[in-house]
Amino acid sequence: MKKRMFALLSVLCLTIGAFGACGKTDETNVTPAPETTITPDATATPEPTATPEPTATPKPTATPKPTATPVPTKAPAGGPAELTYNFNDLTYSTSYGTTYAVLDDGSISLQYDGLYQEIKLALPQTLDMSYCTGVSVKMKSEIGNLAVKLYDEAFAEVAVSYDGMTSGIADKTISHDPATKVAGIGLMACDNNMTDYSLFDATVYSVTFKMKEGWNTGTPAPTATPIPVDPDDTGIWENNADISWIDPSKPMIAFTFDDGPVGTASYSTSIRIQDALAASGQHATFFYWGTSLNALNAPEIKRAYDMGFEIGNHTRSHQYLTKLTADKILDEVMTQADKLSEITGLKHFLVRPPYLSTNTTVMNTVREPMINCSIDSKDWAGASKDDIINTINTNKKDGAIVLMHETYTTTAEAMETLIPQLVAEGWQIVSVSELFKAKGLELKDGQVYNSAK
Repeated sequence: MKKRMFALLSVLCLTIGAFGACGKTDETNVTPAPETTITPDATATPEPTATPEPTATPKPTATPKPTATPVPTKAPAGGPAELTYNFNDLTYSTSYGTTYAVLDDGSISLQYDGLYQEIKLALPQTLDMSYCTGVSVKMKSEIGNLAVKLYDEAFAEVAVSYDGMTSGIADKTISHDPATKVAGIGLMACDNNMTDYSLFDATVYSVTFKMKEGWNTGTPAPTATPIPVDPDDTGIWENNADISWIDPSKPMIAFTFDDGPVGTASYSTSIRIQDALAASGQHATFFYWGTSLNALNAPEIKRAYDMGFEIGNHTRSHQYLTKLTADKILDEVMTQADKLSEITGLKHFLVRPPYLSTNTTVMNTVREPMINCSIDSKDWAGASKDDIINTINTNKKDGAIVLMHETYTTTAEAMETLIPQLVAEGWQIVSVSELFKAKGLELKDGQVYNSAK
């Protein structure tokens, strides 16, 4: 019995070994036997199910750095800006009497050989200059004055600044009417004190336009409401000057004196000038401003009027009219006109714009003729007695208007010498109104005059 049991066990072991050997065969070539479901023993404790290892959290992909936005060369759309251009960005328009060269850095070198010589350049057409509130020119002009002018699309002058003398490189700012579309810029030699213009040279490095909000949105800038004009106003200034003493066949020159009154003391510069004119039987125009006018010196104006001299309006407070709104310009002119009217009984006066500064708004607002000059004595710049005399003698022309100031001793000294000298040479020294009437020329409201031509 034991031998049979042993034999059966041996057969069973051999059978199990054979099955074990089959389990090592390549799994791709063997069809696995179906699993036998085994009912677990009711008392057996099930083996715990293994907790799967957590899936690793993937590392976040790095966010690429944003591409840098280029720094704009101009302000964002709609915002205020200062746009700077050199002369490679501008277009030559015309010139006279001027030699110029555009340098590698875009600056322009200017040479002149005479007074009032100019180069004109057109501005970029892409700009709506009705948004421009001011123009700044970076320049150097150490030998003589370089005037800066602004022109509209028809190249009519809308603003000018004459005092362009610098010490080294400096910025020269000029303001204009924002409602005027500036289309050109002019650079002009204008120094009456120079005797040799071949020495004149200037460099302009760039032009900067100060643009108000909305300059590049494509929306047109709002235009200012014009000052209403009296429909009965013909626009022709009523010139009541007495020219019976003037010989139209002889040369004449208008002398003008700004910034009074200063008083009636015998030693006052104003009285010395008045007396020098009267001694030679000559006339002039005196432009008075309000801030210097008081009860003590008002008699000077009445004295000048009674002596046959012309009384002119130099505004209430001597501000740049080009920097004011139309209503403030009107106040500056009319307030002073009322003061002068109380003294003289007159209602209308020629206007001398402070700093000779005008633009379209000024011209549309001031309903009187405005008088600039063709000869600047430069007494305001420290010219000596001899300098003043030489400047006028060198540049005098029939029909010229001379700018002077009654506030300087050098001017009074110069007049005491120059007036009798000119009369001896056959010149007639007249007021501005007398000059134009004797020449048969009309003066028009809102127009600017440099001479009677």
